[in-house]
Amino acid sequence: MKGAIFAMYGVRVHVNGKIKEFKVKPGKNILEFLRDNSIDIPTPCGGKGTCGKCRVKVKGILKEPSEKEKALVGSIALDKGYRLACYNQIESDIEIFMDDLNNNANIVTSGFGEVIMGRPVITKKYIEMAKPDITDQRTDSDRVIDASGGNTELTSLKLIRELPELIREQEYKVTIFERNVGKVSEIIGIEPGDTRNKLYGMAVDIGTTTIAAYLYDLNNGKKLDVYSTLNPQKKFGADVLSRIDFTKNSPESQNKMHKEIIDCINLIVKVFSENNNIETGDIYTAVFVGNTTMLHFLMNISAVNIGMSPFIPVTTDLYGIKSAELDININKNGLIVIFPSVSAYIGADTIAAVLSTGMYEKDEISLLVDIGTNGEIVLGNKEWMYSCSTAAGPAFEGANIRNGVGGISGAIDRVYFQDKLSYTTIGNKKAVGICGSGIVDVIAGMLEKGIIDETGRIIDIDEYPNPADNCTGNYASDYKSRLTESDGLNSFILASGKDSNSGNEIAITQKDVRELQNAKAAIAAGIKTLLKHADISVDKISKVYLAGGFGNYINIESAIKIGLIPSELKKEKIYGTCSCC
Repeated sequence: MKGAIFAMYGVRVHVNGKIKEFKVKPGKNILEFLRDNSIDIPTPCGGKGTCGKCRVKVKGILKEPSEKEKALVGSIALDKGYRLACYNQIESDIEIFMDDLNNNANIVTSGFGEVIMGRPVITKKYIEMAKPDITDQRTDSDRVIDASGGNTELTSLKLIRELPELIREQEYKVTIFERNVGKVSEIIGIEPGDTRNKLYGMAVDIGTTTIAAYLYDLNNGKKLDVYSTLNPQKKFGADVLSRIDFTKNSPESQNKMHKEIIDCINLIVKVFSENNNIETGDIYTAVFVGNTTMLHFLMNISAVNIGMSPFIPVTTDLYGIKSAELDININKNGLIVIFPSVSAYIGADTIAAVLSTGMYEKDEISLLVDIGTNGEIVLGNKEWMYSCSTAAGPAFEGANIRNGVGGISGAIDRVYFQDKLSYTTIGNKKAVGICGSGIVDVIAGMLEKGIIDETGRIIDIDEYPNPADNCTGNYASDYKSRLTESDGLNSFILASGKDSNSGNEIAITQKDVRELQNAKAAIAAGIKTLLKHADISVDKISKVYLAGGFGNYINIESAIKIGLIPSELKKEKIYGTCSCC
């Protein structure tokens, strides 16, 4: 009704040790409210109500949980006040208690690539020009070009407008910086004085789950700094299809996706500037790789057609873009380079990984496996290469796993089945969940100890231990005590409530095992498909390179044990990791 006045409800949010207070209109969805206020919360399914990860503890009145919400949250957590943000609306004054959020990711930031000092995409030259007089009436632009060596051009109208005042103020002594693409360079910036010692560049790998960035001194190729974080777009879904679906909602949805990544990049620029005592304007170029969808989001172009048959990107080309066009806060005349992709699901990160390994130069046959959501695989040598992408899904990166998390502080990253079960966490913090490398370890150990059978079924408590399953020692009682049933599913407890950060137990459920089986099967099927297409046997592979968010951390023996990597490949042939930048 026109002119109606609606009551506003008070909402207090407890997050990372702070309390934030808001006034909210009735009926606002809790997940949308948190997103609108930039409060990060895991939503691998993109808010569709299928993953159960957007759990928050709520004090106040909410509607009765549906049967589906009950199944996703579990009776124990419901009794403690946990609800799913995507299922509930704000209909009264409430308090929301968030689990501590930590985006400091343990991400691969080293690799095989060596620094190759070729012709950088950006170079600087200090020039001293003769002043014009009646006998030398060259134009200002010709004077700059001649002093630079002549094999360049000046076409920017903005620079041409600034030129007369700048060179005269500086007594005809300036530094030019050039974009080196093709046979003729282009002057894209002019600075007062001699600034040749200030020339830095960034390389950024935008993964679906993680982002890794590197700062280089372009004068000598030295790597100066590394920064890694979780991709902030994860709030819109764990995989590319969930995020593409989100951008279909409206043009504003696509802009939101774009802004998330730009804001993250600008934060990285700021961190590099502060950590290395340089100005943001001293960074002259940033080179980006990533899967095709991530690069579409970066450039703010529609990825909708990547998400449906026949899977057509808007572009897969190499681009050189002015930094101002993307609002990236490096030098105002800086150059953004977007690496080319191959297709909708073979991205620029795969090309970069191939370049990093050098497999394209070798006689021997190599296999590159990117163990991640999209599961890109490349097989070949300098004569030929085949590639494919597999729908591995985000299980390896912690999504779709009940207590799965990314590679953040407190994530269980190693699991040991010895006298009794033990584990380590990233940063030696209290356990917050289990990340990809830990998931592979625990499934391999459960299989070895007979806790799951060869079909992937977690056995019932009364079936354990079986003398045939190599688990008849004193430690069998520890394993048996961890077998339980949670909301109708057989489960295996890794950390009790007193040992976890949230106070809730951390366990692997039967559903989690099935999720990993599906992901593992996708990768294994991709490898077999390429071997069949190339008409070679697995023993012809000389080296295997593991890329992806946790390629450096995965236990090779565990990966072979669960069938992620063909058992015919010897451990000595496998190299982890391969960094894309």
